[in-house]
Amino acid sequence: MEIRIIYISEINYECYFYDSCWKIVYEGKTTNININNFHGYPFYIIFENIETVSKQLTMLTNKNNILLSDIFPIELILKDIIDHDQGYWLNLCFHFIIKMEYLNSNIIQLLITTQNNKKFSQELRNKIRKVILLNN
Repeated sequence: MEIRIIYISEINYECYFYDSCWKIVYEGKTTNININNFHGYPFYIIFENIETVSKQLTMLTNKNNILLSDIFPIELILKDIIDHDQGYWLNLCFHFIIKMEYLNSNIIQLLITTQNNKKFSQELRNKIRKVILLNN
């Protein structure tokens, strides 16, 4: 069953969820992402459109009484961002996680790995450290 979970008309971006994969349609190009062969960069753009996306995901999860983690691979995206030292995207993803109130133990463990990684800005590392300390 196909469920459109994100639609950003301004940039021609759509994200569909299947059982264990996602289909991203962006500017007419389709990318299929499987959980076993995951790459997160097609998802990154949603973090620049946080207001639109957060409203859509909140409405979808509330309407269908499901968890965000059931349809959206935030932990896999976060891991991909950290593994590839993407500071700009980590900052936006972190903001998204806070906005969606989706800070769980797995995400905290991933974020802990960034605290001493000097490839990320001191400002970002301090922001992450502060949120982790407040949630322990």
